[in-house]
Amino acid sequence: MSKNTSPSDPVPRTRPPDDGPEPGRRRWAPVVSLLLLAPFVAELLLGDIALTSVGFVVVLVPLYGCGALLIRELARRTGRGWPTIALLAGAFGVLEEGFATMSLFNPDFAGYRLLDEAPLPFLGMGAEWTVYVLSLHVVWSICTPIALAETLFPDRARVPWLRTRGLVVTATVFLLTVALYGAGTLYSTWTGTGVPVFRPSASQMIATAVAAVLLVLAAFAVRPGVETSRLPGSVPSPVLVLAGSLVLASVVRQSADQLPGWVSVVVCLSAEVAAVAALWWYGRRRGWGPAHVLAAASGAVAAYAWSGFLLTPIVGTTDPVVARAGNVLFTLVAVAILALAARRLRDTTTARP
Repeated sequence: MSKNTSPSDPVPRTRPPDDGPEPGRRRWAPVVSLLLLAPFVAELLLGDIALTSVGFVVVLVPLYGCGALLIRELARRTGRGWPTIALLAGAFGVLEEGFATMSLFNPDFAGYRLLDEAPLPFLGMGAEWTVYVLSLHVVWSICTPIALAETLFPDRARVPWLRTRGLVVTATVFLLTVALYGAGTLYSTWTGTGVPVFRPSASQMIATAVAAVLLVLAAFAVRPGVETSRLPGSVPSPVLVLAGSLVLASVVRQSADQLPGWVSVVVCLSAEVAAVAALWWYGRRRGWGPAHVLAAASGAVAAYAWSGFLLTPIVGTTDPVVARAGNVLFTLVAVAILALAARRLRDTTTARP
């Protein structure tokens, strides 16, 4: 992850499919889709990985894919929805950037001086990078892939996809991956690879663990079924939701690249507050539905797609022709995914009596 680098619907209380799982291919299709969508959106669409190194995304499945799947399953199994998913996504971001890459504390991470903007010296962190990178994880690494996967399988959008054994395996793979990434980060910075030696303090590691735990506790403090309380009132059309999402997501995505220090922090947080307020206000109304969720996710996808054309990959070749070819291909894939999701949603709606 480099510097160049929520909607709501009713959530019925359902028991995990341990006693009556779906037939094999149908049961695993949404799982595989989310496992692949998470790293695709988080890194390929972002523009961090060159087209010639697209195979590298397989290495990211245990981190992004299992992380998104674990969060989605925990929320849906307990009858919770997007507030819980977003808070757990925040915990994911803290674990990745605090434990796995340690970019929240490393002043020379990947050769960038990421902590110099809006510094917080008493914490050994940078406010701009912290707000920016955690925002990317919440919106794009977790929430957007989950929204897309659930829209691709609308008839199973609010039920668990894994048995208990699958959930345990997913959690184990994710946590082991975070640990291995962290060990790799420490090893690379200790053995002289051109990156200045960095070793996080014990207090920084403890603070990371505490922050992740608090976010998890907050996620499950949300009442189950809170999104099922529908209120009267009109909602904007999906087209307006898409436009609003595109604008606000673009502001978040470009804030750290285009604005200095504390200005970036204020602008990024303001855009996020506006987005959360709008989604909370309209998401609880009777007219809000899966089409609005897809529209919000589509705006986020579009913001990442166009921003990717401005960046140079950090994995693989930096040749501009290859980079732009990758941007075009990944954007076309994203458009195809959105079109398929819209069609699946329309077909499901039409099929209902």
